[in-house]
Amino acid sequence: MPRIHLPDLPETEQRSPRGTFRSFVRDVSLALGGIRNGGTWCGGHPFDVQFRRVPPGAAVCPFHAHLAQWEYFIVDAGTATVRAGAETHVLGAGEVWFHPPGEPHQLLNRSDTDLVVLIVTDNPPLDAFHYPDSGKWGLRPPGIYFRLAETGYFDGEEDPLPDAPPYRPSGSPPTPPLVPFAQRHLHPDTLPWDEWTSPKGKFRGAFKELSIALGAARNTPTGLGGHPFDLELGRLEPGQTGCPFHSHAAQWELFLIRSGRGTFRIDDATVDVRAGDALLHPPGTAHQLRAAPDCELTYLLIADNPPVDYWHYPDSGKRGLRHPRLFFRPQELDYFDGEE
Repeated sequence: MPRIHLPDLPETEQRSPRGTFRSFVRDVSLALGGIRNGGTWCGGHPFDVQFRRVPPGAAVCPFHAHLAQWEYFIVDAGTATVRAGAETHVLGAGEVWFHPPGEPHQLLNRSDTDLVVLIVTDNPPLDAFHYPDSGKWGLRPPGIYFRLAETGYFDGEEDPLPDAPPYRPSGSPPTPPLVPFAQRHLHPDTLPWDEWTSPKGKFRGAFKELSIALGAARNTPTGLGGHPFDLELGRLEPGQTGCPFHSHAAQWELFLIRSGRGTFRIDDATVDVRAGDALLHPPGTAHQLRAAPDCELTYLLIADNPPVDYWHYPDSGKRGLRHPRLFFRPQELDYFDGEE
């Protein structure tokens, strides 16, 4: 079970030659065994998580848009200035927002104190970037930057015919308009806690579904209105256990303990956790979180959105399906039972 304590994670400075773009990075995913710019398709994680500290007067990177990558931001401390398309917004501590593919954006610190943000991105296997301020483009892979010189589709492939009209390949459907940025940011304090409990109260907790509040469709692929990952704030009162001991067949989950203390039951072990701990649960890892008996525990949960998932509950021998949503105990059969 990959685990780190965030205050122990060293910062790495990233800066441009003249220092216009400068920040200090604590790369949570790399410390937990992830691969830079590498998703599950190459042995990495389905999302990348990092904390960035931005000094006064600096920007994280140039104004840019991604062709494929989604990015979520949470202000951990300080005041952020966000360029989003043609708009500029000032957001304070606690604010959450996201940039979908296609939106030019930039994060700056125009205050006189350090800005600290948590950044969560998905890890698409291919991505391209556009830099409107400079007219550049970039590709990952192979990791090159360039300016476009438009040409014809068959240029360099065959000699052109005199006065031939240019070849125009069929285009793609128009891109739906972006949801206004004003609808893509919020402060968690504006959301109520959703309380839940099991029938006899053994399992209790409260949560705020940040991604759902920001417009994501629940358990839905990105092409149908979902987001590539879910962010959720959770709260356990002293002594509460969040849910039954379980594992996922497909879903990855990263817990960032924000305050308090507790214990995490993970497979055959139980570990103490405290504010600042980050714990990654890949598919197949059984887990259960419990608050200490004398203090409240809060956490941020980051989960990917696999299109199909099912669960195993080792304590009770149950399994569960997301679609259709049902729970059962399997009775093993032969493959051809009932077929012939």
